[in-house]
Amino acid sequence: MFLASSAKSIDSNLSSLAAQIEQQNPGLSVLAARQLRFAIRQTPLEVTVSEPREFNVLEEFILRAGVEFDPAPTLQELADLLGLDLVFVKTAAANLVGLEVLEVADNGKIALAKPSKRIAPQGQDFCEKGTVSRSHVQSIYAISDPLNQTLTFKFDAVAAESSDLPDLAELVSLEHQITDFADLSIAEIQPLIEASGLGIHIPENGKIVSKCDVIGDDLDILQTVSIFVLLDGIENKTTIQARQGKQILETASNFLNQLESQQKLLNELCKSTEEIAQPESETIPVKKTRKKSSTAAGRKKKP
Repeated sequence: MFLASSAKSIDSNLSSLAAQIEQQNPGLSVLAARQLRFAIRQTPLEVTVSEPREFNVLEEFILRAGVEFDPAPTLQELADLLGLDLVFVKTAAANLVGLEVLEVADNGKIALAKPSKRIAPQGQDFCEKGTVSRSHVQSIYAISDPLNQTLTFKFDAVAAESSDLPDLAELVSLEHQITDFADLSIAEIQPLIEASGLGIHIPENGKIVSKCDVIGDDLDILQTVSIFVLLDGIENKTTIQARQGKQILETASNFLNQLESQQKLLNELCKSTEEIAQPESETIPVKKTRKKSSTAAGRKKKP
């Protein structure tokens, strides 16, 4: 039989999960389970996202007129040719000017950007492709997590959790392992944004984050982590496991187990690790099948 939960250092709101862990893993015993707080770093950003947009029929006609007509037509001449009100042609032309693929003179004539072209330098290329690159600004947040050792991006700010819990940073050193965000180049930021799954940087679809600016101060946002001390009675080994909810945090667990201050952490979590672990290990069932010793295996039967 295992020791009663009351004999261990287990927070009351983690007792059910601790019991579930033991039930699902007969060789394990939960010596301690504590909830602690730690801080993540949140940085507000603005990114410029460029993505392709197809021309509508009128925009494409105006753009092609700028390439193919000689002399260059005016917007009024294009409106008369199409039988449209001038306001529609002006609106479409203004869109193209805003996209920097067309230039229009004050008299309404499509202007010469270069002696050989009547549209902006990149306009003819866009005309051939049928699409143009448009840009918009998107607000996002960079979330730097020293415990899980990740840098991720989110559209919404992360909400702060309980500040009344003991601070994990008082038990272990949680120095930030990630370069300051301001020091990262756009080439380093792009794959991180893509991996975060926001859908704003997908190079194969033509969506590119071309610029990134920090627009506010870094904030420390408190988060909750559950730390379990597990005793493997078969291996006679104690390990630390970090969880958020029922999700096991593999990187955080490995990080906590590798710390030089692990013994201090174990003692703080268990309060009296040795007093609990020794009788507990004696109660955990071991496998019935055991290897024969080399002495017994080499022993000859008497005639």
